[in-house]
Amino acid sequence: MITIRRVEPDDADAHLLWSEQQADLAVRYDSPDLILESSFPTLVASLVGYAEDGEPVASIVLRWSPYPTGAGSIEVKRLWVRPAHRGHGHSKVMMGAAESIARKAGATRIVLETGTEQPEALGLYDRLGYERIAPYGEYKDEPDSVCYGLDLAPRVLIVTGTLGAGKTAVGGAIHELLAERGARTAFLDADALIQSYPAAPHDPGNEALLLRSLALLAPLHRDRGVGNIVLACAVETAEALAALARALGGGTAPDVAVVRVAAPLEARLVRFDRRPVSERWLDWARERTIELDALLDAAGLEDATVDTGDRDPFDVAAEALDAVGW
Repeated sequence: MITIRRVEPDDADAHLLWSEQQADLAVRYDSPDLILESSFPTLVASLVGYAEDGEPVASIVLRWSPYPTGAGSIEVKRLWVRPAHRGHGHSKVMMGAAESIARKAGATRIVLETGTEQPEALGLYDRLGYERIAPYGEYKDEPDSVCYGLDLAPRVLIVTGTLGAGKTAVGGAIHELLAERGARTAFLDADALIQSYPAAPHDPGNEALLLRSLALLAPLHRDRGVGNIVLACAVETAEALAALARALGGGTAPDVAVVRVAAPLEARLVRFDRRPVSERWLDWARERTIELDALLDAAGLEDATVDTGDRDPFDVAAEALDAVGW
């Protein structure tokens, strides 16, 4: 059992493990002058695994790939477990931690480079489902270089709630907080995407229009290297949630979390009165917010609920992200 800690780029324990790895590879590849990178300008995270007695026994590094390996690619470097601590699954645990970080960072793909003289590594990546890809990077022309890749499923966070609960404000704040963390994220507002008049007779609520719009937009963002999508959208049924997942997944089942924002009816009505809208819309919204709130209660699709009330949207957004593990 190891404890994994995120460390600074100049961490002494990490550099000690890296130096041991460098010495090992120098012997394996008969390259006594081998010098590996120890500075990573596009660093995402450096991790060290510690044994129960506090000894540093494993390392791994993630960085945004500086090579043409596809937009949104994170490259794994410096996976190393001290020989005396092998055979306990530490490499798998370190890779699991790295993959979790890559997903939260909004990566679309993980790539890595190893070699023919590292059979333990080859076996690990094969078992984990990585596929061999075209050689890339510093050693791409070396015959003993072996490269792997793993496509990551899209991550979708749906911010649901009734009219006036604050879906758009909180969704936008979530997007900003993720951007501050360096996570590659797109924010889509369902209400904005369905503002089309008149609606088609076969699609009076523009639900089909929304699904088609999302199906077109999601791959555009993914092509830009964006793996996270935040969608502000009231989701009334399990069938509607499944349809949204299909539209946003692009043929791949996305990792979907749903957070519901809630506010007292009085607060919602005050928010309506502040909007520059027609009396016709206000009459409709005052009835619809009650009806939709009851529908959401009955559906129970949310993984977590956060109250907006009189709170700052960024405070609500931070709570929402924590609540669903984003």
